[in-house]
Amino acid sequence: MKNLKIGSSLWYGHRPFSKKFRELLEIGFDYFEISLDYPFPDEGDELEKAVRDFGIQPAFHAPLDILLACPRDEIFRASMKVLERCLSFAAKFETLYFNFHALHFTPTFLFPEIRNKAVRNVEEACRFAVEFGKESGFEVCLENDRFFTEEFIRGDIKLTLDLGHFAVEETWWGRDYRDSLIGFVERYGDRILVTHVHDVSFNPIQDHLPLGSGDFNLQFLSWLLREKTRPKYVLLEIFWKGKRGSKVFADSKDLESSFEVLRSVVRCS
Repeated sequence: MKNLKIGSSLWYGHRPFSKKFRELLEIGFDYFEISLDYPFPDEGDELEKAVRDFGIQPAFHAPLDILLACPRDEIFRASMKVLERCLSFAAKFETLYFNFHALHFTPTFLFPEIRNKAVRNVEEACRFAVEFGKESGFEVCLENDRFFTEEFIRGDIKLTLDLGHFAVEETWWGRDYRDSLIGFVERYGDRILVTHVHDVSFNPIQDHLPLGSGDFNLQFLSWLLREKTRPKYVLLEIFWKGKRGSKVFADSKDLESSFEVLRSVVRCS
Protein backbone atom coordinates (compact mmCIF):
# COMPACT_ATOMS: atom_id res chain seq x y z
CA MET A 1 0.00 0.00 0.00
CA LYS A 2 1.80 3.04 -1.31
CA ASN A 3 2.05 6.21 0.81
CA LEU A 4 0.36 4.52 3.77
CA LYS A 5 1.35 5.97 7.14
CA ILE A 6 1.36 3.66 10.16
CA GLY A 7 0.92 5.31 13.53
CA SER A 8 0.72 4.48 17.22
CA SER A 9 -1.60 5.87 19.86
CA LEU A 10 -0.02 7.95 22.60
CA TRP A 11 -1.50 9.34 25.82
CA TYR A 12 -0.75 10.99 29.16
CA GLY A 13 0.41 7.67 30.63
CA HIS A 14 3.32 7.54 28.15
CA ARG A 15 5.28 10.36 29.81
CA PRO A 16 8.11 11.31 29.57
CA PHE A 17 7.16 12.01 25.98
CA SER A 18 10.66 12.48 24.57
CA LYS A 19 11.56 8.93 25.65
CA LYS A 20 8.34 7.46 24.26
CA PHE A 21 8.65 9.37 20.96
CA ARG A 22 12.15 7.99 20.48
CA GLU A 23 11.04 4.45 21.30
CA LEU A 24 8.12 4.53 18.84
CA LEU A 25 10.19 6.06 16.06
CA GLU A 26 12.85 3.38 16.53
CA ILE A 27 10.17 0.69 16.11
CA GLY A 28 9.30 2.29 12.78
CA PHE A 29 6.09 4.24 13.33
CA ASP A 30 5.48 7.17 10.97
CA TYR A 31 3.35 9.28 13.29
CA PHE A 32 1.48 9.36 16.61
CA GLU A 33 -2.19 9.94 17.37
CA ILE A 34 -2.08 11.79 20.67
CA SER A 35 -5.04 11.59 23.05
CA LEU A 36 -5.95 14.91 24.63
CA ASP A 37 -7.59 13.46 27.73
CA TYR A 38 -7.38 15.58 30.90
CA PRO A 39 -5.17 17.42 31.81
CA PHE A 40 -4.53 18.08 28.11
CA PRO A 41 -4.58 20.37 26.28
CA ASP A 42 -4.37 22.90 29.15
CA GLU A 43 -1.21 21.37 30.64
CA GLY A 44 0.39 20.50 27.32
CA ASP A 45 3.79 22.22 27.55
CA GLU A 46 5.84 19.01 27.77
CA LEU A 47 3.86 17.45 24.96
CA GLU A 48 4.18 20.52 22.75
CA LYS A 49 7.94 20.68 23.33
CA ALA A 50 8.39 17.01 22.40
CA VAL A 51 6.38 17.39 19.18
CA ARG A 52 8.49 20.39 18.16
CA ASP A 53 11.82 18.88 19.22
CA PHE A 54 11.20 15.73 17.14
CA GLY A 55 9.76 17.66 14.21
CA ILE A 56 6.88 15.25 13.74
CA GLN A 57 3.45 15.75 12.18
CA PRO A 58 1.05 14.54 14.87
CA ALA A 59 -2.59 13.54 14.81
CA PHE A 60 -4.89 14.12 17.78
CA HIS A 61 -7.71 12.26 19.50
CA ALA A 62 -10.28 14.34 21.36
CA PRO A 63 -10.83 13.56 25.06
CA LEU A 64 -13.31 10.83 25.90
CA ASP A 65 -15.07 12.84 28.60
CA ILE A 66 -16.77 15.22 26.18
CA LEU A 67 -20.33 14.23 25.22
CA LEU A 68 -21.03 15.62 21.78
CA ALA A 69 -24.11 13.43 21.27
CA CYS A 70 -25.68 14.44 24.56
CA PRO A 71 -29.12 16.04 24.07
CA ARG A 72 -28.84 17.97 27.34
CA ASP A 73 -27.81 21.45 26.24
CA GLU A 74 -25.64 22.35 29.25
CA ILE A 75 -23.49 19.24 28.81
CA PHE A 76 -23.30 19.59 25.04
CA ARG A 77 -22.24 23.27 25.22
CA ALA A 78 -19.57 22.52 27.82
CA SER A 79 -18.30 19.69 25.60
CA MET A 80 -18.16 22.04 22.61
CA LYS A 81 -15.96 24.44 24.59
CA VAL A 82 -13.49 21.65 25.37
CA LEU A 83 -13.59 20.51 21.73
CA GLU A 84 -12.72 24.02 20.58
CA ARG A 85 -9.74 24.18 22.97
CA CYS A 86 -8.49 20.85 21.68
CA LEU A 87 -8.85 21.92 18.05
CA SER A 88 -6.96 25.12 18.86
CA PHE A 89 -4.15 23.07 20.37
CA ALA A 90 -4.01 20.87 17.27
CA ALA A 91 -3.81 24.00 15.11
CA LYS A 92 -0.42 24.84 16.66
CA PHE A 93 1.20 22.01 14.67
CA GLU A 94 1.31 20.54 11.18
CA THR A 95 -1.48 18.23 12.25
CA LEU A 96 -2.42 15.31 10.00
CA TYR A 97 -5.95 14.83 11.31
CA PHE A 98 -8.13 15.30 14.37
CA ASN A 99 -10.30 12.42 15.55
CA PHE A 100 -13.29 12.52 17.91
CA HIS A 101 -16.17 10.41 19.22
CA ALA A 102 -19.83 11.40 19.48
CA LEU A 103 -20.60 10.01 22.93
CA HIS A 104 -23.61 10.18 25.23
CA PHE A 105 -24.92 8.34 28.27
CA THR A 106 -28.60 9.07 27.66
CA PRO A 107 -30.98 6.16 28.41
CA THR A 108 -33.81 7.96 26.57
CA PHE A 109 -31.79 8.07 23.33
CA LEU A 110 -34.01 5.26 21.98
CA PHE A 111 -36.98 7.64 21.72
CA PRO A 112 -37.12 9.43 18.32
CA GLU A 113 -37.60 12.95 19.73
CA ILE A 114 -34.53 12.55 21.99
CA ARG A 115 -32.48 10.83 19.30
CA ASN A 116 -33.24 13.64 16.85
CA LYS A 117 -31.96 16.26 19.32
CA ALA A 118 -28.77 14.27 19.83
CA VAL A 119 -28.26 13.90 16.08
CA ARG A 120 -28.68 17.67 15.62
CA ASN A 121 -26.00 18.27 18.25
CA VAL A 122 -23.62 15.85 16.54
CA GLU A 123 -24.30 17.59 13.24
CA GLU A 124 -23.39 20.95 14.82
CA ALA A 125 -20.20 19.50 16.31
CA CYS A 126 -19.20 17.94 12.99
CA ARG A 127 -19.84 21.15 11.09
CA PHE A 128 -17.86 23.24 13.58
CA ALA A 129 -14.91 20.83 13.74
CA VAL A 130 -14.71 20.38 9.95
CA GLU A 131 -14.71 24.14 9.35
CA PHE A 132 -12.08 24.65 12.04
CA GLY A 133 -9.96 21.94 10.45
CA LYS A 134 -10.29 23.45 6.98
CA GLU A 135 -9.12 26.83 8.28
CA SER A 136 -6.22 25.19 10.14
CA GLY A 137 -5.10 22.76 7.44
CA PHE A 138 -6.09 19.36 8.83
CA GLU A 139 -8.83 16.77 8.29
CA VAL A 140 -11.41 15.95 10.96
CA CYS A 141 -12.77 12.43 11.53
CA LEU A 142 -15.61 10.89 13.50
CA GLU A 143 -14.84 7.47 15.03
CA ASN A 144 -17.26 4.59 15.48
CA ASP A 145 -17.92 3.16 18.94
CA ARG A 146 -20.80 1.50 20.79
CA PHE A 147 -22.77 4.78 20.77
CA PHE A 148 -22.20 5.35 17.06
CA THR A 149 -25.05 5.42 14.57
CA GLU A 150 -24.82 6.13 10.86
CA GLU A 151 -27.17 9.07 11.45
CA PHE A 152 -24.12 10.82 12.98
CA ILE A 153 -22.35 10.94 9.59
CA ARG A 154 -23.10 14.48 8.53
CA GLY A 155 -21.78 17.08 6.12
CA ASP A 156 -18.13 16.77 5.10
CA ILE A 157 -16.98 14.77 8.11
CA LYS A 158 -14.41 12.07 7.39
CA LEU A 159 -14.42 8.77 9.27
CA THR A 160 -12.06 6.84 11.48
CA LEU A 161 -13.07 3.21 11.14
CA ASP A 162 -12.09 1.35 14.29
CA LEU A 163 -12.13 -2.29 13.22
CA GLY A 164 -11.92 -3.67 16.75
CA HIS A 165 -14.84 -1.57 18.00
CA PHE A 166 -16.85 -2.68 15.00
CA ALA A 167 -16.04 -6.37 15.44
CA VAL A 168 -16.85 -6.41 19.17
CA GLU A 169 -20.14 -4.54 18.71
CA GLU A 170 -21.35 -6.75 15.87
CA THR A 171 -20.34 -9.93 17.67
CA TRP A 172 -22.14 -8.76 20.81
CA TRP A 173 -25.35 -8.50 18.77
CA GLY A 174 -24.80 -11.91 17.20
CA ARG A 175 -23.86 -10.66 13.74
CA ASP A 176 -20.90 -11.61 11.53
CA TYR A 177 -18.56 -8.65 11.85
CA ARG A 178 -16.97 -9.39 8.47
CA ASP A 179 -20.23 -9.06 6.54
CA SER A 180 -21.17 -5.92 8.48
CA LEU A 181 -17.77 -4.32 7.87
CA ILE A 182 -17.95 -5.00 4.14
CA GLY A 183 -21.38 -3.39 4.01
CA PHE A 184 -20.24 -0.34 5.97
CA VAL A 185 -17.17 0.16 3.78
CA GLU A 186 -19.26 -0.13 0.64
CA ARG A 187 -21.53 2.63 1.93
CA TYR A 188 -18.90 4.98 3.34
CA GLY A 189 -15.53 3.96 1.91
CA ASP A 190 -14.95 7.37 0.33
CA ARG A 191 -15.11 8.98 3.78
CA ILE A 192 -12.70 6.62 5.57
CA LEU A 193 -9.43 8.49 6.12
CA VAL A 194 -8.11 6.54 9.13
CA THR A 195 -8.38 2.93 10.25
CA HIS A 196 -7.74 1.95 13.87
CA VAL A 197 -6.38 -1.58 14.18
CA HIS A 198 -6.11 -3.79 17.27
CA ASP A 199 -6.95 -7.37 18.07
CA VAL A 200 -10.04 -8.45 19.99
CA SER A 201 -11.27 -11.32 22.11
CA PHE A 202 -14.84 -12.52 21.70
CA ASN A 203 -14.80 -14.66 24.86
CA PRO A 204 -14.40 -12.78 27.11
CA ILE A 205 -15.20 -9.60 25.17
CA GLN A 206 -12.13 -7.38 25.10
CA ASP A 207 -10.54 -5.10 22.53
CA HIS A 208 -7.30 -3.13 22.10
CA LEU A 209 -5.16 -6.27 22.32
CA PRO A 210 -1.81 -6.86 20.59
CA LEU A 211 -2.33 -7.70 16.94
CA GLY A 212 -2.16 -11.44 16.33
CA SER A 213 -3.03 -12.37 19.91
CA GLY A 214 -6.81 -12.50 19.59
CA ASP A 215 -9.73 -13.47 17.39
CA PHE A 216 -9.75 -10.88 14.59
CA ASN A 217 -9.19 -12.71 11.30
CA LEU A 218 -5.85 -11.43 9.95
CA GLN A 219 -6.47 -12.71 6.43
CA PHE A 220 -9.71 -10.73 6.37
CA LEU A 221 -7.87 -7.73 7.82
CA SER A 222 -5.30 -7.88 5.02
CA TRP A 223 -7.97 -8.08 2.34
CA LEU A 224 -10.04 -5.31 3.93
CA LEU A 225 -7.12 -2.87 4.18
CA ARG A 226 -5.56 -3.63 0.81
CA GLU A 227 -8.63 -4.14 -1.35
CA LYS A 228 -11.56 -2.33 0.27
CA THR A 229 -10.79 0.58 2.60
CA ARG A 230 -7.35 1.71 1.38
CA PRO A 231 -7.03 4.30 4.18
CA LYS A 232 -4.38 7.00 4.21
CA TYR A 233 -3.53 6.31 7.86
CA VAL A 234 -3.56 3.07 9.86
CA LEU A 235 -3.20 3.45 13.61
CA LEU A 236 -2.22 0.65 15.97
CA GLU A 237 -4.27 1.21 19.12
CA ILE A 238 -2.84 -1.38 21.52
CA PHE A 239 -3.71 -0.84 25.21
CA TRP A 240 -3.72 -4.23 26.93
CA LYS A 241 -1.20 -7.04 27.15
CA GLY A 242 -3.45 -10.09 26.95
CA LYS A 243 -6.99 -11.39 26.83
CA ARG A 244 -7.18 -13.05 30.22
CA GLY A 245 -9.50 -10.38 31.56
CA SER A 246 -6.65 -8.56 33.28
CA LYS A 247 -5.94 -4.89 32.71
CA VAL A 248 -2.18 -5.02 32.29
CA PHE A 249 -0.87 -2.32 29.98
CA ALA A 250 0.84 -3.40 26.77
CA ASP A 251 4.59 -2.70 26.67
CA SER A 252 7.05 -1.83 23.93
CA LYS A 253 7.50 -5.51 22.98
CA ASP A 254 3.75 -5.81 22.39
CA LEU A 255 3.82 -2.69 20.22
CA GLU A 256 6.82 -3.91 18.24
CA SER A 257 5.30 -7.35 17.60
CA SER A 258 1.99 -5.75 16.59
CA PHE A 259 3.82 -3.40 14.24
CA GLU A 260 5.52 -6.34 12.51
CA VAL A 261 2.21 -8.19 12.18
CA LEU A 262 0.58 -5.10 10.69
CA ARG A 263 3.43 -4.58 8.24
CA SER A 264 3.04 -8.16 7.03
CA VAL A 265 -0.71 -7.65 6.71
CA VAL A 266 -0.49 -4.51 4.56
CA ARG A 267 2.60 -5.48 2.56
CA CYS A 268 1.80 -5.76 -1.11
CA SER A 269 2.74 -9.00 -2.79
